Amino acid sequence: MKILYTLLALLLTLSASAQQNPQYSQYIFNSMSLNPAYTGSKNVLNLNLFHRSQWTGIEGAPATQAASIDGIAAGNRMGLGLEFNRDQIGAQTTMSAYANVAVKLQVSASGVLSLGVAPGVVQYTLDGSKFGIINDPSIPSGKETSIKPEIKLGAYFHNDRFYAGISASDLLQFKEDEQLEPERHYYFTAGYVLDMGSFLKLKPSVLVKETFNSPTSIDMNAFVLLGDRLWLGSSYRTSMRVFSDDPEETEILAKRTAVALIAELQVSKSLRLGYAYDKMLNDLSGFDTHEVSVGYYFFRKKETKMLTPQYF
Repeated sequence: MKILYTLLALLLTLSASAQQNPQYSQYIFNSMSLNPAYTGSKNVLNLNLFHRSQWTGIEGAPATQAASIDGIAAGNRMGLGLEFNRDQIGAQTTMSAYANVAVKLQVSASGVLSLGVAPGVVQYTLDGSKFGIINDPSIPSGKETSIKPEIKLGAYFHNDRFYAGISASDLLQFKEDEQLEPERHYYFTAGYVLDMGSFLKLKPSVLVKETFNSPTSIDMNAFVLLGDRLWLGSSYRTSMRVFSDDPEETEILAKRTAVALIAELQVSKSLRLGYAYDKMLNDLSGFDTHEVSVGYYFFRKKETKMLTPQYF
């Protein structure tokens, strides 16, 4: 078991550090972690808490926690927010903190274009003692920590029914560091809300994640909203070669496919509860992934409801 854990920790640490950011399934309910331009889009003070346990049952598998708060300022012309993340994969722990600012431009009667920036800091910690290997100079005997600045940029447009956004993260690169770090990530999101009746709404959406050095990741989502209180839906996550024509990636692509079942309940005017269940469609299909989230809207005393329905 120790050898299995060591190999898993090495694999996850290297792949996560060099390639991918933490994985989320409930980003569709709060996209500030993907796009700083989303900050303040709820038009109220908005608190979110999040936990994800990936591949439960495997020692050293990824575990992610996040907390964020954002709101509106300057007469609804600016969004301000804070975001904190912790991601542990095997022997490596990554902690980050960002300060988000978004400027909002009214471009039509119901359309708002937001431009956002999120400067922050990221701390990487590698605990060499978890590898169970001694007398190897390439592996630290204890914990090694490095801290670096980071910045995210984004643009986000939305009206009452449609949204689209582009963003980029991990923009500051320090190749001279010994610590492996994520590559630059680029995101595109879009979605639309359709009325299917007085009680039912349908929201299809898509998320594209790109690094230009690995297969493109695509999430295709479909959700229904029941009575403006309960979201139920599913996400299909896969990868494809868009900017790479390496034939050896075919097997890798097949192993990145997953489905997620997601729900969010508006318990009260202020309180929201969310849950996601992910299932890999590969050799890890026997290990489940669970996400839970809690959200809370802080309304001003004079407000009895949100100014507009928040479908995204």
